[in-house]
Amino acid sequence: MESSELRIFRAVAQAGSITKAAQALGYVQSNVTARIQQLESDLNTQLFYRQRGMILTPTGEKLLAYAEKIIYLLDEADKALNDCCDPSGSLSIGAVHTVSAIRLPEILSQYHKAYPKVDLSLITSQSDELIYKIKHFQLDGAFVKAQSFSDENIVSELVVEETLVLISSPKYDNIEDLYSKPFLMSTVGCPNRTQLENWLKSKSIHNIRYMEFNNLTSIIEGVIADLGASFVPKSTIEDYEEKGLLKSFSVPDKYNTTKTFFIRRKDSLMTNSLSKFIEMTELNTPYKRT
Repeated sequence: MESSELRIFRAVAQAGSITKAAQALGYVQSNVTARIQQLESDLNTQLFYRQRGMILTPTGEKLLAYAEKIIYLLDEADKALNDCCDPSGSLSIGAVHTVSAIRLPEILSQYHKAYPKVDLSLITSQSDELIYKIKHFQLDGAFVKAQSFSDENIVSELVVEETLVLISSPKYDNIEDLYSKPFLMSTVGCPNRTQLENWLKSKSIHNIRYMEFNNLTSIIEGVIADLGASFVPKSTIEDYEEKGLLKSFSVPDKYNTTKTFFIRRKDSLMTNSLSKFIEMTELNTPYKRT
């Protein structure tokens, strides 16, 4: 069992498809199929159910856990041996959609200019998916939203707390006018959406309608166009409000805070590339050390 076979096995497990794994790896499909079959033969066990894709068997699930650790340790050893004062190598960062749309592009641009030898990549998703990727060695760090964060496998490096406000088209003068409007929000699981629901339910409003967007810019533009209202960090809409493009309304303190954490796996190597990214984020944004 070689590391190359484990990488192919992991790619198929993650993609759930020989075809998608081959595309991701840059291999021909027949090569991936042959390597998986050879691995199953060498281990004398079936690793995948081949029904509408490639689904891991219980034995395959066990092997995947070891494969992720082995691949991570090999990659970490390479990073450790090649880590130097001048950041280089790969750096994979994850971010929830609201962070990737507002603050992150400027930080990534500054970082790329300062450290051009770093192969920087960004993955955007929901917090749960990003936390999963951190735990499974697929990201070096990620910006996730949560009211609090505690996990024995993960360390929080930075945090920012922001005030949430209800926003609408400027045509509305009273917050009560918005209760029956559709709310432009991220999908289920977004902490901001949970806070909004808790606040509305405290006012005995249960019939909440949603239009789901996973892009903050689209949410703001939709509110400006009077598609509905939304519940977003005040810092993200101050310029729009000053220009008279939308209006914000305060909600009680119990429901108006949101936190974003920058996290990494606790036992991961703190490379110079990641350390410099954390340092630059702290110096140029409201994020502070936890």
